[in-house]
Amino acid sequence: MGISLSQELYVQWQGAAQLSYFLLRREKKSPMARNELPPLNAIRAFEAAARRASFVEAAKDLHVTHWAVGKQIRLLEDWLGVPLFERRTRGVALTDYGADLLTDVSAALSRLISATGRLREPEFARRVSGVVRVNVLSSFALRWLLPRLSKFQEAYPSVEVKVSTTSRRLRYVGAAFDIGIRSGVEHGAGIRSETLMSDRRLPACSPRLLRDRPVQTAHDLQRHVLVHSTTTRSAWPLWLSAAGVKGLVPVRHLELDHVYLQLQAAVDGLGIALASLPLIESDLAAGRLVCPIAAPELQADDYQLVTRDDRRCDAAVQAFQAWILAAARDSRRADRRSSTQHSVT
Repeated sequence: MGISLSQELYVQWQGAAQLSYFLLRREKKSPMARNELPPLNAIRAFEAAARRASFVEAAKDLHVTHWAVGKQIRLLEDWLGVPLFERRTRGVALTDYGADLLTDVSAALSRLISATGRLREPEFARRVSGVVRVNVLSSFALRWLLPRLSKFQEAYPSVEVKVSTTSRRLRYVGAAFDIGIRSGVEHGAGIRSETLMSDRRLPACSPRLLRDRPVQTAHDLQRHVLVHSTTTRSAWPLWLSAAGVKGLVPVRHLELDHVYLQLQAAVDGLGIALASLPLIESDLAAGRLVCPIAAPELQADDYQLVTRDDRRCDAAVQAFQAWILAAARDSRRADRRSSTQHSVT
């Protein structure tokens, strides 16, 4: 790494985590130099590494080597003069500097995508045509995808989206899909997974359920019905254990076949569900649901966007992939705001 004699290389260790290399003192820059753009390739590498919490996974998303990602991160840290990541045994974690930068970088990239999209879409979108077959979990389709799909159709009127639902592993679906959405990474020949959004879960219920039986701590859940779904049966025990009330006995348990039934039961006041925050975003915003307890959040497997390799170059598939990734970024910001604003303490 080229370093002038007036610069010092600083390495700080914190426990088992190694902070990034960064320059303790940078050469003074002119006022004009302070207004220059940061290295944009490095910004792109930083966003991917922060989102994936791994240089290796970021390299896969960017189609480069993890050494190239590391080089770009060091370049950005040198340019800024502060450490952005802590290197850990498994993956990396943002420092406070990195977390602050990510907030602004994510917002800037979202605005850039939106601005360029507005310019490109009227002409570009009209030229894109074809069929995109999207295979998705039924609850995700009903609670997240379908409410947003009209925006894609407005932008790409000549693209036909065919939505099918199943929870089967995509390697068993064969060639009957172009893009899939699953919970957890999918492995198989000819398919590629990337993180769409995290699946953070909190207790959620109708606000009217709390009028007579308020919930201020996890212990208060014993006065309520806990709503389960068959496919997420283990979620409540995991959350209760993390909340320090392992073995809590509620008024009763209500188990339903599907997640979308579980969430609807919560909306209708039948009990308290441990809800995936992305799937109840609109319910929180509309006040149909509230999160009576803000912590701990149960981190389930991330929602993954899975694409078939032989369809990645198709213009319609690329358009849908770009659209849903942008929609997921907007959703991540919205569900964090909603879960905070609509928590009852």
